[in-house]
Amino acid sequence: MLISTIVVLALAGGGLTAWWFGPFRNDVLDQQSLQEGVATVLRDNYGEHNIKNLHCPADQQTTTGHTFECSVELGDRKTAVPIRILNDKPEYEVGAPR
Repeated sequence: MLISTIVVLALAGGGLTAWWFGPFRNDVLDQQSLQEGVATVLRDNYGEHNIKNLHCPADQQTTTGHTFECSVELGDRKTAVPIRILNDKPEYEVGAPR
């Protein structure tokens, strides 16, 4: 009985450690979906149709208020697009290209 209790506690402790320090601690945005969403907003909301080399950084947290930038070429101009996480759904705001 004592051995099985120790095994259960060790497994539970290992599971909690993995949860705390592992991939479940903070969710991250899917990079491909994010880039597709940003491209759609640039076309539909900002009238940008010559979008090339759009790149958003990988592993961006879904923490409310978190900000980062995606890089993009609009025509012949290289620019940055600010992104802000609005909530934990996650929904994000795509700012105007700079």
